[in-house]
Amino acid sequence: MKNKNTYGLIAFTIVLCWALWNYSVSLELLDKFYKIILPFLIGGFIAFIVNVLMTKLEVVWDKFFSKGPLDKLEKVKRIACLILSIALIAAFFAFTVLLVLPELNSSVKTLIKLIPPAVEKMNVYLQEKATQFNMFEDDFLYLQKQWNNAYETIFKFIQDNKSLLLSRTWIATTTVVDVVTNFAIGIVAAVYLLLEKDVLARSLKRTIYAFNTKERADYLVKAGKISQRVFHGYVAGQFSEALILGCMCFAGMFIIGLPYALVISVLVAVLGLIPILGTIISAAVGCFLILVAAPEKIWVFLVFFIVLQRIEGDILYPKIVGKAVGLSELWVLVAVTIGGSVAGIIGMVMSVPLCSVIYTLLSEKVEEQLEEKNMGDIE
Repeated sequence: MKNKNTYGLIAFTIVLCWALWNYSVSLELLDKFYKIILPFLIGGFIAFIVNVLMTKLEVVWDKFFSKGPLDKLEKVKRIACLILSIALIAAFFAFTVLLVLPELNSSVKTLIKLIPPAVEKMNVYLQEKATQFNMFEDDFLYLQKQWNNAYETIFKFIQDNKSLLLSRTWIATTTVVDVVTNFAIGIVAAVYLLLEKDVLARSLKRTIYAFNTKERADYLVKAGKISQRVFHGYVAGQFSEALILGCMCFAGMFIIGLPYALVISVLVAVLGLIPILGTIISAAVGCFLILVAAPEKIWVFLVFFIVLQRIEGDILYPKIVGKAVGLSELWVLVAVTIGGSVAGIIGMVMSVPLCSVIYTLLSEKVEEQLEEKNMGDIE
């Protein structure tokens, strides 16, 4: 056994040295490998999110059909709960999009209509200020000339860089196609993962015990159970918190008399699933909608939104999600920043429970070491 470990360590060291020496090639290989497995990572992410709702539906199924003819038809239960879970999630996001996008489109059109009279008012205001500060007509002509020069410069840039803009558009189009393709493959992979989740879990467990010592395999299985518990609790907690937050936002905006209460509340609930970034986006969109509908109330909305976020951070998050995650706001910020830089929005969502799993395992290891040294009472 020692010889095998030694040979394995030597092989690993050789590979690591080669990778560091040829780091450009290594990074290129890692990038290609990441692009290959990205659809399956997306599928795993979708499967885990859907599985939270699917597990709840399977419990309800067992209650209603535990003594009926469908009791032993496990595949029927799995397929029915999977289809219902996907349908509910898709219906929720479709409702959100159909509710928010028309209002945004209407607000943009309203804003465009308000621009000409606003510009006219601005000109009158500037003329009044010019008279007040004794500005001459030549000063206005100079400002107008500078504005025309800037416009001509922008127009000339667009004319001279048509090919560049076309290539950029093509790159953006291919990127969108890649994203859609990866997402489609991810959905298919998620469906297969959810249909065969019990078989896959059993095969993975057997593989772990086959290629590891019993002590190490027990630890890996324990880490897997902790991960499953933390991730499941995190996702369920996030959805519960988002629902409560959306209801609180709607009630508060309705009582205060702010416009677009339902639209902004749904947006706050949905984007609340994305740590930090979701809050910024929902606040920006909410400010835009209220700025168009009732500009004098935008400060009321900002104060209300800040108070709502403090209630979420100080009361809702610790009570609902904190028990499952067990991280302070500082570590949440660190985890979200690192996860977002590595894997975008998916990384931002998954980094918090992943950091919590690492923190939990590390804490248990620290406690074991302190107990071995009879120093468990250290605070």
